This record gives sequence, structure tokens and C-alpha cells, in this order.
Amino acid sequence: MERSRFVTGLLLAFSLGGLACTAGGSETPDAGSAPVADTGPEDLSFDAPRVLLHEAFSGSNCGPCLEADANLQAVLDQRPGQYTLIHYQVGSDPYMSHESVARRFYYLPEGAQSYGIPYLHVDGVNGMHPNEVNNDQGYLLDNFDQFLQAPCHLRLESQHTVSGQTVEIQVGLEAGGDYLSEDLVLHVAILEGVTVNNVGTNGQTEFHHVMKKMLPNADGRPLPPLVTGDRMGRNYSYTFQGDYNPDTSRQNMVNHATEHTVEDFDDLEVLVWVQDRVTKQVHQSAWSVVE
Repeated sequence: MERSRFVTGLLLAFSLGGLACTAGGSETPDAGSAPVADTGPEDLSFDAPRVLLHEAFSGSNCGPCLEADANLQAVLDQRPGQYTLIHYQVGSDPYMSHESVARRFYYLPEGAQSYGIPYLHVDGVNGMHPNEVNNDQGYLLDNFDQFLQAPCHLRLESQHTVSGQTVEIQVGLEAGGDYLSEDLVLHVAILEGVTVNNVGTNGQTEFHHVMKKMLPNADGRPLPPLVTGDRMGRNYSYTFQGDYNPDTSRQNMVNHATEHTVEDFDDLEVLVWVQDRVTKQVHQSAWSVVE
């Protein structure tokens, strides 16, 4: 059975081709997948509502992560529709993966050998311990509202369907301003809405928006510099291989070539974001989630 997940107001009508991402992580660009500038006489610039990306690094055996996740969700619940959220399970969580660890180290100084959790990055450049920031008050709604004020001129939308263990993804992007960096990256992550099989010792009984796979990997896919009026479409297809492995661990992380850790394929979500690989600034995010 095929299940559709979508967000409203999709830009996907202008999808110009795409790329296939196989289970092994390779990609094959289609002809016509480069951005196309609209040459019409109208003013192509626009402001877009920023959707704040929250990247939470957590783990089921991390005591402070219980409080951090609860406090974060309490803030997000006050701003529905204005955020996206991805949990990277790391530390000693059974669902930690090489990709989740890679994202944690991405935000650390070059040469770092270890990391701490819980930790939170909002739109990439705003990193903090979610319990200790603001003189131990934790992440606050005031922080959210402050970060939301950063100008945004990028529309980004996603749609996905799930058939068996295969996820088909469409991404639409439109630039209402210039993003001239040579280091832009499009990240695509498949999440599971709720997981319970990775319960540990910290008291949490379920976990939300848990990263299961990044396409093609934690590095994402490079984008060309964008100028006002550019529109772009990208298509991805990913098939989870093999069967569910109930015995993954820090010493035995999931091998995506032969197995997976998806508990319920009816509960898969997709999160996409555009980020500058060097400055780490996230310019926009969007997701298609299970309501």
C-alpha cells in the first residue's frame, strides 16, 4: 500500500528533474536538474517565513536528556508551524548511527575527539546546552522568537510517499533573494515519528522525530549558488534494506546495506534543509510529517 505525506502549498509543480538515491547512497542526476531563473518582468524577490530547524542531540541513557527534550518540546508547542525538529540519537542509544555521530562532530571544532549531550543547534549557528543556557533556565521561547527574526528569502517544501520499505521524496525550492555561497548543501533526512524500542535508563518512554537515514549521507548534496528567481526540484528514492535489527548498539551500529531500525514504516517523515557547509548557517527548513 502506498501512503502519501505532504505539506500544503507545494512548489513541486516546477520540479525540473531529480536524482535517485539508492540504498547504497549513490545519486544519479537527471538532465535538467540545474536551477532555472524565471526571466519574467515581475519582481522575483520575496520574504519567506523562516522555519527554524532544531537539531537535538540526545540519547536514551543520558540523564539530562530527559529534561532537555521535555523543555524543548514545551517551547516548540507554543510555535506550531514555525519549526522543524530532528533528534539524532547518540551517546549509547541503540539507535545511534554513523550519520548521527557525524552530525554531532560537524558542529565541533576540527580535531575534536569526543562530544557531550544533550546539545541543541537552532538553524545551525545557534548552538547551546539546552538545559544550561540562560543561566540554567534552559532554551526559552524568547530564544526561539529571536532566532526567528533572521531574514529569509527561500521557500522550501517537501512531499513523500512510502510503499513497503521504499520512500519516494520530492523537494521544491524557490529563491526570493541571492544566496551566492559556493558551499550550499541540501540535506534530506528520513525520520521516524515515534520510537519506543530504544528505551534506556533515563526515564524516557518514547522518542520523537528520530533520524533513521540521511540522503545520500550526513554530508548532503551540494547546491549551486542561488540567485533571485531560481527554482529547483529534486527527487529522491530510498529503500531500507533487510529486516529490523533489534540488537543495534554503540558497538554494533546499524548497517544500512543489510538492515534497518525502522519500527513502523507507516510513521516515516521527511525533513529537508538548505545549509551553508562552511558557515553552518541554515537558510530554510521544511518537512512532510505524519499528522
